[in-house]
Amino acid sequence: MSVIKSFKPYLTVLLLISVVFMSGLVGCASSNKISEAINYPADIPQPYLTLEQVIEGAQDSPEGLFSRFLGMIVGPERKFTLNQPTDMVVDQKGRLLIVESEAGYISIYNEVEGEWVNSERVRLSEILHPTSIAAGPDKIFVSDLMGGTVHILDYEFNLVGTMNHADMQRPGGLCYDGHSNRLLIADPPANRVFVFSPGGEYLAQLGRGGHSQGILQSPIAITVDAANGDIYVLDGMARKVKQYNPDFQFINSFGEYDQVPGSFAFPKGIALAVDGTLFVGDGAFGNIQMFDPTGALLFYFGETGTEQGQFLMPRNLFIDQEQRLFVADPYNNRVQIFRYFAQ
Repeated sequence: MSVIKSFKPYLTVLLLISVVFMSGLVGCASSNKISEAINYPADIPQPYLTLEQVIEGAQDSPEGLFSRFLGMIVGPERKFTLNQPTDMVVDQKGRLLIVESEAGYISIYNEVEGEWVNSERVRLSEILHPTSIAAGPDKIFVSDLMGGTVHILDYEFNLVGTMNHADMQRPGGLCYDGHSNRLLIADPPANRVFVFSPGGEYLAQLGRGGHSQGILQSPIAITVDAANGDIYVLDGMARKVKQYNPDFQFINSFGEYDQVPGSFAFPKGIALAVDGTLFVGDGAFGNIQMFDPTGALLFYFGETGTEQGQFLMPRNLFIDQEQRLFVADPYNNRVQIFRYFAQ
């Protein structure tokens, strides 16, 4: 593959937030199936990706400090529901679960004739500020940024347990490791990844010892190769993707800070396709970059903006078994869904 699009890094978060205020995106939202395919790249017969749907929710009252602030600026009639979605997962029942971090909800979507349709919103009083979500065969896991813990829910959204550790500070990105049947928890200020059993038993941690290159500075997100169990950790402060084997031994890393294709400025999300392609979202660049397992840049798409296929500080990424790439686009208050055609 070759790098095709132009690269436009945007490093000032204030500028990105101001785009939200200046745009009309904070209005009555909807869940839109893309009527005309948007392909990436656009000029070849067999694209790498196609934008399939943009989920924005439905009209509702604004909740949370950020939403109330927007309401003072754009007026009370400009309302939305998907309130800063920061993560999503497709569970074993085939439901799409979206964490609305600002409002504190989990929105539940079911697929109807190829389109994700909202069926319910769940809010648990025990979860103060949900940020990330993962799903195992019979459990759902939600990290609570303010509570400093990870909550364990059953598939009916009943709270059945918690995960915490004396060294855990602000658990963030979650990844259920189906290869080894365990949950991986990224904790940026603790500079490590915590490992628990699905039932909540502490097992191990990585990022503090071993090979010097395997030490983590600020792990943001995690993905696991279902075929061999290799673990890929997105280390935000180091601007690197670090690879470990299932026994947490460091294998390799790639990435550096820069403002050119193949580098990172403010990486926030990572996902792994079935063909070994790694997707990394960068909030500063407003795009998604694609790498082969060695770290070679294959392609990238998106740019900062509010139109379909553009992003405002994209957050977590998730790829389901059908190779659909879900991108949390929190400051556009939406999730964008792409179909990836494995190479």
